[in-house]
Amino acid sequence: MARTSFQLEERRTRLLEAPVPKVLFDLSWPMTLGLFSVIAINVTDTFYIGQLGGQELAAIGFCFPVIFGMSAIAIGMGNGGAAVVSRAIGAGREGQARSLISSTLIFVTLFAIVLALIMLQVSDTVFLALGAPRELLQYINQFMTIWYIGLPLLVAPIVLNGLIRATGEAKVPSVLMVLAAVINAVISPFIIFGLFGLPALGMSGAAIATVTARLVITVMAIMWLFRESLIEVSASALKTFLPCTLQVLRYGAPAFFAQLSSPIAGAIVTRIIAESGPDAVAGFAVGARIEALVLIPFFALQTGVTPFIGQNVGADNTARLRQAEGSIWAFAGLWGAVGAAILFCFGGSLSGLFTDNPAIAATGDAYLEAIAFGLWGAGLLAVSIGVFNPLGYPNLALAANALRYVGFYAGGALVAVTAFGVSGQDAVFFAASLSYIGAGLAAAFLVRLLLERPNRKDLGPVSAPAPKVAQTSTKG
Repeated sequence: MARTSFQLEERRTRLLEAPVPKVLFDLSWPMTLGLFSVIAINVTDTFYIGQLGGQELAAIGFCFPVIFGMSAIAIGMGNGGAAVVSRAIGAGREGQARSLISSTLIFVTLFAIVLALIMLQVSDTVFLALGAPRELLQYINQFMTIWYIGLPLLVAPIVLNGLIRATGEAKVPSVLMVLAAVINAVISPFIIFGLFGLPALGMSGAAIATVTARLVITVMAIMWLFRESLIEVSASALKTFLPCTLQVLRYGAPAFFAQLSSPIAGAIVTRIIAESGPDAVAGFAVGARIEALVLIPFFALQTGVTPFIGQNVGADNTARLRQAEGSIWAFAGLWGAVGAAILFCFGGSLSGLFTDNPAIAATGDAYLEAIAFGLWGAGLLAVSIGVFNPLGYPNLALAANALRYVGFYAGGALVAVTAFGVSGQDAVFFAASLSYIGAGLAAAFLVRLLLERPNRKDLGPVSAPAPKVAQTSTKG
């Protein structure tokens, strides 16, 4: 236990006292690699499935909104758990943090099992409502049936990574995410195409590879938490399950709905684009995957800023919050310009890597050119959402995401199509860019307004931190 106390206290001291730009950099850069790996799994699946044929690629385009919808549960609970755990650690309450971590994992596992059972029953209805042609259902079901069965394993590592990051540890989640991508990339071609005498499982093979990779890193993440004594398995832990779960849900539920707004909007715009045919949906799916890669640095900073804000709010160290603001906005503007140049100049070449169908590649290129102009707004929005939850305003994170995805993006596209007769594809692409700018500016304004007024109602007085253990106790 002494070993753990020292390590946790050492990370806490770094977040509360080390130079702010260095802390933010140290928390964020490992997540750039980790998030690249997560999105690389989707890109890998898209690439391999694209080699199976145009119908399969179109099918995976319809799958992504549903996948992101279910992933929103894990991301939301991970963000909510990270917010409350980081605030507890910052306040010097290691026991409370341990109970919060344990309760979060139990709740998310049970929820994922129930959701999987429901989706197995209603899957066809959902995809037909999205506009998927009936002839694509066989390919969709090949992929999604495995995905539903493995859902607890697919959401668990997302939540686990968020909880580990809340302790101030950024490298372990990154390593696990990279490992998952490597396992997925290595296994996929063997079972998708049936190499070396293995059965060719097609789209089912792509899903099996993803589930297998997530299983490995789930086990490793749980082992790390046990080693650090940050999971409690006892009768007393069960007694705290309900109050801890309610506390996590206070942050996790708004974060979940904030994440859910993205797949809801994705479902709406996919339905709009589907009127232009399967090639348009496939091209949009390709463009969205490439866009996600360029957004990685923004989301890395979002995940890095969460434990920093949370622990400093927990420690009532408000001055450091304002010190972080300049670094945050400077990076958002810089990478917004660099990412926009990449998408605008090389979008066509990037889309062509995923398909040899010129119509699909052209649609992907058109989407990337449109989104490039609003990329800096995406940075403002992403980082602001990373600040709202640990600052104690989870409902603002929900509002900002809903404003971008449901209001400006999906809503703007629907208005352009129905009121002004704009083609579905053009309406979606135009709304995607402008929605980043509008929501990003609004969110950044709120961060500026509230950064020195954190909500500490659920923390109360700051606890005295645990006494530091001599560094020699960590050796041997």
